[in-house]
Amino acid sequence: MIISNRFKRLDLNLLKVLKVLIEVKNTRKASELLFTSQPSISRSLQKLRDYFDDELFIRSQHGLEPTAKLLEIKQTLMPVLLQLEQVLEPESEFDVAQFDGTVNIAINGFIANSISAKLINILLAQAPKVKVNIVDWGVNTSDLMTSGEIDLGINYYPLELSKQVYQKRIASDDFVLICRSGHPLADSLLPQDQEEPLQLASLVVSDWNENIALAPNVLADVGINTEVKIRSTYLHSLLSIVKQSDVLFPCSKLLANSLSDEFSFVKFPHIPNMPNSDIGMTIGRKHRNQSKIRWLESCIEEVFTR
Repeated sequence: MIISNRFKRLDLNLLKVLKVLIEVKNTRKASELLFTSQPSISRSLQKLRDYFDDELFIRSQHGLEPTAKLLEIKQTLMPVLLQLEQVLEPESEFDVAQFDGTVNIAINGFIANSISAKLINILLAQAPKVKVNIVDWGVNTSDLMTSGEIDLGINYYPLELSKQVYQKRIASDDFVLICRSGHPLADSLLPQDQEEPLQLASLVVSDWNENIALAPNVLADVGINTEVKIRSTYLHSLLSIVKQSDVLFPCSKLLANSLSDEFSFVKFPHIPNMPNSDIGMTIGRKHRNQSKIRWLESCIEEVFTR
C-alpha cells in the first residue's frame, strides 16, 4: 500500500488531541486528560485546522462546537481510533478463579464418553463459576469454531479442516473391542480364524460413523466376518447389552479403560487400514491467542497427562 505525501505530513499525535477535543469540547479539559498545557492543545488544534483546511471547532457559550466538516471526519475517524486503542491496549489479565462465563467444547462421541468427567472436574476446580457445554462434534463444528461459537474441539487427528482452524496432536488412543468380563475372548488378541460371524454393537457418533458402522469393513480386510446386531447413540444401552451377552463393542481404548471391572476388552489383530487413533485439539485460528482459549487448551492437555 502506498502512503500519500499528504498523510505522511500528518503528525498522528494530533489525532489523539482531536479525539479528546471531540469528546470534551474544551481545551482546558483536554489538556488535563492528556497531561499537557492548554497552550499546547491550542497549538495542536491550529495544526489540525491547517491540515484539514477547516476551523473544525467554533467557540460558543457551551464550549467548542464542531463544524460540519469535523462531523464528517468524526464519523470515520472515531471508529478507527477506537480500533487502534483496542489493538494497542494490553489485554486485561484473565482471572480464571473469577471467570463466570460459558465455554463450549465439541468432542467426538468416543472420546467424550471417556474424558468429559475428568475435563469438567479440572475446569470447575480452577474456575468454580464457569458453565460448560459439551456437544457432539458435527459437520458444522469447524465453521462454529471459526465464528467463535465453539471455543475448542477434540477429535481424532489429523482431520481435513479449513486453514482457518488450527489443530495439533495432544494424545494417542487405540481401538479395542469391549466385552463382558468372563467373555471367552476377554483379555486376548482377536483370532482371525473365527468360524461364526462376530456379533457387534456399534455406537453411532456424529460426523464419524452416522451412515455405516466402520468396524465390519476394517475386520473384513483381514478375513473376519461380522454381524452388527445393534446400533445406537446411547452408550449406556450398548454397555448393558454387552454386559449381558457375548456381543462385542468396537470403541476407543480410552473409553474401555474408564469402565468398571464388569467389562474387559479384546485387542484387534494388526490391520493395515485401521483408522488413525491419535487425538487432536482444534481451535479457530483467529481466536487461539485469547486468554480463555489458552486456559482451556492447558486444561485439556492436563486431561491427557494426568
